[in-house]
Amino acid sequence: MLLLEAYILIFEINRIRMKYMGSKRRIVSEILPLLLANMKPGQTFIDAFCGGCHVIEKVPGEYKRIANDNNRYLVAMLEALTETTWSPPTSINRDFYNDVRSSYYADDGRFSDALVGWVGYVASWNGRFFDGGYSGIGKNGRDYVAEQIRNIQAQLPSLKGIEWRYGSYDSIEIPPESLIYCDPPYLGCKTYPTSAHFDYEAFYDWCRDRAAEGHTVFVSEYQMPPDFVCLWKKGIVNNLNKKRPTERLFTISRKCSLQAFSCEG
Repeated sequence: MLLLEAYILIFEINRIRMKYMGSKRRIVSEILPLLLANMKPGQTFIDAFCGGCHVIEKVPGEYKRIANDNNRYLVAMLEALTETTWSPPTSINRDFYNDVRSSYYADDGRFSDALVGWVGYVASWNGRFFDGGYSGIGKNGRDYVAEQIRNIQAQLPSLKGIEWRYGSYDSIEIPPESLIYCDPPYLGCKTYPTSAHFDYEAFYDWCRDRAAEGHTVFVSEYQMPPDFVCLWKKGIVNNLNKKRPTERLFTISRKCSLQAFSCEG
C-alpha cells in the first residue's frame, strides 16, 4: 500500500477504534508521517508499548510489524482475535464482569488470559482495564459494552499480520536497523497497574543504546531529557490529564533528518 493511501485511510477509519487510556488515536494522523518518513520497504516497525494499537495498525503492510506490551492479558486477547477462530462473549453483565475482575486480581487462573483481557477492556469504563468500574449502559441508554465490542471488531482487519510480543520493552528481540516507536507511561500521569513502577532513567538509557546500535527511536511523551530532539507538539486534552498538556514526539536517532521543534511551551 502506498503511504499516501495509508494516510487517507487514517482519516476514514480513525473514529471507530478500541478505547485505551492514553491512546494516540487522535494524533496518529499527524505523527505517523514523521515516523514513516525515512522507512524503507521490508524494514521492521516495532511498537514497544502497543496498548490499543492505534499507531501500529496504521503502518502499511509493506513493513514488518511487531507489537509488544507488558500486559499479558491484552496481548493474549489480540493474538486470539487475530490469529485464531476464538469468539469471545458479546454479552457481559455486571455480575460476570465482577467475577472476571475478582479472578484477575486474585490471579487464580479461572479464566483464560484472552478472556480476562476481553472483559477488562470491553466492559471497563473508558477502557481502563478493571480500574474504572463497569461501563454497562448509561442513563441515556448508551450501551458502552456493545460500542466497545463494535470498535474492536472494526479494528481487527488492520491488526492482521502483526507479530505479537508480551514482555517488557527491553526484552524485545529487535531486527537490525528497525524503527522503534515508544509510547511509555507518561511521567507524572495516571498509568495502568502494570506500569506502576516504571523506571524512567533506565528507559532513557535503553533508547540511547538502541539508537547507538543503528535503530531509529521515537518516543511520545510530554517531556524527555535534553538529548532527545522534539519533532512535533500539540496541546491535547485526554483521559490522562484534563489540563490540555502538550503532546510531543521525540527522537534520539542520529539518522533522523526531520526538522526539530523547540520543546518550550
